[in-house]
Amino acid sequence: MTDLGLLGPENTYHDIARQRFLPNLSFSFFNNFDDIFTALKEGKIKKALIAVRNNASGLVSNNLERIRAAQFKIVQEYDLPVNLCLGSNRPLSLREITKIYSHTMAIKETQKFFSKYSHITFISSTSTAGAIQELVNNREKTAAVISSKEAIETNNLLLIAENIEDHPDNKTTFTLIEG
Repeated sequence: MTDLGLLGPENTYHDIARQRFLPNLSFSFFNNFDDIFTALKEGKIKKALIAVRNNASGLVSNNLERIRAAQFKIVQEYDLPVNLCLGSNRPLSLREITKIYSHTMAIKETQKFFSKYSHITFISSTSTAGAIQELVNNREKTAAVISSKEAIETNNLLLIAENIEDHPDNKTTFTLIEG
């Protein structure tokens, strides 16, 4: 049995929280929260690391309600500073970008930053790290991604802008839960 289940892929903010707060636990990535909650309920994982709220944009999904409804025990909470960055396959100015991929929360947390660029279309992804895969797979010349600096650099993308979050004290609270 794996010690910990969390939202993947590698370099999501869930993974960054795991690296920072729980580096010694064995872990498995899951594609969505439903799969994590099911694995915990069925005893396939001992614990789960779940984002529950962001101080700038509010609750993450309905995770807190689901934790309470399933009567999972909250073992600990961790606050992870979230510094959002903009990356691309090639050098682009903000005026050249026509499409941005990212998780819904990251898009919501950068609305002020992008308010002057109404020509940009935002595409919601399952995670900030997953958005990178969409960007890489689609190979669009004027597309970019909002993600962590770690994920942008790990995937050999160009860092266009750092700290684009609307609130400089942006942080997400993660709960460590068990069945």
